[in-house]
Amino acid sequence: MTTDALEVRVAQWLLSDDTGTSSKTICAHMFLGAEQQADFGYPDDVSDLGRCLRLLDKVPEWEPRIVEMARYGGAWIGLCEAWHSLKSSMESEVGLQWEKGEKAPVTYHKLKLAIADGYRRDPNYKCTFNRDGYLSSASLTKPNAA
Repeated sequence: MTTDALEVRVAQWLLSDDTGTSSKTICAHMFLGAEQQADFGYPDDVSDLGRCLRLLDKVPEWEPRIVEMARYGGAWIGLCEAWHSLKSSMESEVGLQWEKGEKAPVTYHKLKLAIADGYRRDPNYKCTFNRDGYLSSASLTKPNAA
């Protein structure tokens, strides 16, 4: 087995300190097909987004499949549609490793709007939004939805 085998790269990433719920959700879906996972976390801030982007940098064959995450509804619908724009924004604003700066307000704004857009478009949720257009609250309208 070579050190660039998918299983090795995934194991190295899982054992690193650069993981979080949203990146583990991507990994569970892509690597295990774990649709029964109870917590389909999504990147809710730029740090979370960075962990997801760095996972996909380590496992680039998963990036074209990111659209599959939309099946988990809510935020993922909007995030999948905006994924390439979010990646580009983060790369130009702070870099994937935060090598260009410490704050990413433009990327944060785009991220929050993408999340809100996803929830707006998911008929399984009743939502409220704040004056900036960000999601304030979301509740399932159907108990077994999502």
